[in-house]
Amino acid sequence: MVRIFLALAALVGLMWLASWLGKASPEQRVRAIKLILLYGVAGALLVLVVTGRIPWMFALISAAVPWLQRFMVARQAWSMFKSSQGPTAGKTSNVETAFLRMILDHDSGDLDGEVISGPFTGRQLSQLSHAELQSLLAVCRAQDAQSASLLEAYLDRTQGDSWRDENTSEPSNAAPQGPLSTDQALQILGLEKNASLDEIQDAHRRLIQKLHTDRGGTDYLAALINEARDTLTAAR
Repeated sequence: MVRIFLALAALVGLMWLASWLGKASPEQRVRAIKLILLYGVAGALLVLVVTGRIPWMFALISAAVPWLQRFMVARQAWSMFKSSQGPTAGKTSNVETAFLRMILDHDSGDLDGEVISGPFTGRQLSQLSHAELQSLLAVCRAQDAQSASLLEAYLDRTQGDSWRDENTSEPSNAAPQGPLSTDQALQILGLEKNASLDEIQDAHRRLIQKLHTDRGGTDYLAALINEARDTLTAAR
């Protein structure tokens, strides 16, 4: 009788779980499956301990260890292979502030942006003259520190340190603009909504390498990329 009751309870539970998984978002399904596997393994171990069959478990683990090691080596080799291929063609990263919408091309590493507010609205940074860029920088420094930091990163990348010799005002040291949303983090890393943890880490590593200070990057851009990774990792 007890077994029949337990079987019916398990059947009802499975039906409810299947219904819930069908309505859940992809992220909720992934988290739920992880929890099911975790508690399933814990429950199986408990049953083995209670029934005195735990030695069989040790035997199975001993037999599985060599295969697990091979799997980890193969997985590491596959990750290295994917990293060596570089980013998928056509991917970009997008960062938007009050004055600028900046775009980084993952393939070439080129950084460009569009002015979305203030003077020169609607024009690309690459279309502005040196004097116009300096004028835009002065406006950004006066009204929005994040925009100024982003524009300084663009100038460092395209003009080296030469522009700083002509600019005597203090550089901007803005922190990233508050907590990032998931959509903003995805745009910054150039990822799709259902990106895996491996894809998040790969995108973060590639972008940090491209935006290293030796290659025209800034602390502001690095902070944005790091925050985007942390936001997406916490959401998984």
